[in-house]
Amino acid sequence: MPDPVVAPETAFDVSCDDVAAEMAGLVGEPSTAVQPVMSLVSQMGWVPGPGQHMFQRAGGIACSAGDEERGWEVTMVPDASTVIAGATERGGYYGEVSNCDDGGYCWFEFADGEALLSASVRDPAIGAADTARIDHALRRLVAAASASLREVEYVDSEIVGAPCERFLTEEDVNTLLGVDDAVLVSEFGGWGIPSEVYQVINGSRLCHYSQSGGEYGASYATITTLPAGAWAFIGQGGADSAVKGADAAKTSSGDHGENILDLRVGPDWIRITTYDNGAGALDPHPLAEKVARNLTVGPTAPQ
Repeated sequence: MPDPVVAPETAFDVSCDDVAAEMAGLVGEPSTAVQPVMSLVSQMGWVPGPGQHMFQRAGGIACSAGDEERGWEVTMVPDASTVIAGATERGGYYGEVSNCDDGGYCWFEFADGEALLSASVRDPAIGAADTARIDHALRRLVAAASASLREVEYVDSEIVGAPCERFLTEEDVNTLLGVDDAVLVSEFGGWGIPSEVYQVINGSRLCHYSQSGGEYGASYATITTLPAGAWAFIGQGGADSAVKGADAAKTSSGDHGENILDLRVGPDWIRITTYDNGAGALDPHPLAEKVARNLTVGPTAPQ
């Protein structure tokens, strides 16, 4: 029998409908529908896919709307003291932020009790004088979340905290792609609240396999994950595909020629991305079959 698909519980009574109503009063109706995921505008390259659902996995919410010119994103997560302490230790949190500049961009990050809110707003009509009114509305939202906090049950997963080698080793990539210079990069700079939630609170992984230039070398593939994320995988677009050992698979392409292969293996969502090196992106299926085997059967013994 397949593993159950269970969506995570939210640890408070504030929803994206509440956020959307508040934001509409602040900046007007957005140009796109409100989505219950992180925005992809000016976002880290590892966020698309599993990463967009990181806050839900942690018992929180992520809500976004609009486009590059005018839009917003609001995330909230419980257990703020743990998240902030971890991010501070790793150089990704420096205290409360509440600021709008005259270039039409705002950034907010603050906690109320054990609820932590992060938000960004893009609107050419907004300036520094708008900081106070937006701050007041966002503090109302996070206060409501804080006042309604409750314990929730987190769906467990065997890949929580798993090292990248659990999915693919350097040797796997070399063998499957017919190269000899694959390097696994799993530590990156630019830490922040999203990195803390994704990698530490959720135990998700960011695994980058590049040429011997390391983090900045030409890329072979990247793996991102959402433990117990089958509920989010189901809502992904793309064409159904077949990968031996996986419960389901979907293929799609990125904005820059990437080949994307999403896998559901038991309750987990794993995304494998290969990149266009000028001659087109490699087929990720051989890598995906190895990932599925490593997770379900185990790695092949050395020959």
